Amino acid sequence: MPQIIYRYLLLEILPPFGVSLLAFTSIVFLSRMMKLTQMIVVKGVGLMEVLQSCLYLLPYLLVFTLPMAATVGILLAMMRLSVDQEIVALKTAGLSYGQLLPPILGFSLAASLITLILTLYGNPWGQEATRELLKEVVKRRADLGIKEQVFNTDFQGMMLFVNQVSSPAGELEGIFIYDYRDQETPHTIYAEKGLLKFDQTQETMMLHLFDGRVVGWGKEPSRWQTVEFKTYLLPLQLFGLGPKGAKSETEMSWGELRSAIKQEPLGSARYNRLVVDLNQRLAMPVGALLLCLIAMPLGLSPRHHGRTWGLILGLVLFLVYYVVFTASWRLAINARLNPSLAPWLSDFLFIWVAFYLWYRTVRELPLLSATWPSGWGPARIMKLFGKGK
Repeated sequence: MPQIIYRYLLLEILPPFGVSLLAFTSIVFLSRMMKLTQMIVVKGVGLMEVLQSCLYLLPYLLVFTLPMAATVGILLAMMRLSVDQEIVALKTAGLSYGQLLPPILGFSLAASLITLILTLYGNPWGQEATRELLKEVVKRRADLGIKEQVFNTDFQGMMLFVNQVSSPAGELEGIFIYDYRDQETPHTIYAEKGLLKFDQTQETMMLHLFDGRVVGWGKEPSRWQTVEFKTYLLPLQLFGLGPKGAKSETEMSWGELRSAIKQEPLGSARYNRLVVDLNQRLAMPVGALLLCLIAMPLGLSPRHHGRTWGLILGLVLFLVYYVVFTASWRLAINARLNPSLAPWLSDFLFIWVAFYLWYRTVRELPLLSATWPSGWGPARIMKLFGKGK
């Protein structure tokens, strides 16, 4: 009988999990469809390259949508069983909540393991493959990131304005550039014409400028200068494409991250980013496990507060988890928190939330304690969302 019940619970979870995963991933993809359409229609990028970029983007999206879908799948399945009194029937047959936990725990561990594989291998592979794909596209279409009569900020450390772009040859006319890569001595560059080319040796874009002027300034008068030129060569970094052989922390494998950390001075900005990224890859799968385990007691809560209340509470907890996760990441980057511990703050918090919810569920207690302020009980909160009478 336990095997039959376990299989039944899993079959209840899989349909809402699959629908949620498809819905959440599609919603995130929709936000990028406009840009992809522009790349095909306006920039002339091939459909195959666009489909490849979608494939490489998928591991990054699944890192977030998979735990979300798993949590919602368990939550909706438990809510359905609770509302239809099937949980009561199982308990009448002599099964406790602890005996119903193994299939939920197994599904949660599977979701956590897949998330771990994505953070350790899938996402770095996708990020690096995307960069290589963009390099190949830029080799053929160097003007890909240039928009006419628009202040382009896609280039690292500079702003570019071009009056006219000749797409077939990559020729530019009426060029204005504000170069602030050197904060102490920024430059403004004017040129009548320019030509974009991809340098195979350096694996970066080069902007050849013709007939223009460079104006530099700084805090000290000695830094002020104006230079006129016939030809001027300016390297550009588009789409985050760095110099040859350079990798960002998100593109590094687990071994490369650990090696890079050893080479950076302790406490530097680069060191903090590397340590945070390394710990995030482990903290997110643990967070996926905790969210799935929290979903079961939340799904059983409609007996006390109603179906909508359980769903709202689950979504709120999910949002709180990622808000804390993102906030701790930013604080660690700015060296306000220990970069090794900051990514785990949300996990430490939700471990106690999971213990609390399971403690009250096993003891047949409402999820909200009786000491909860009477003026802000479930009925009052439901009324704020327009669900109360």
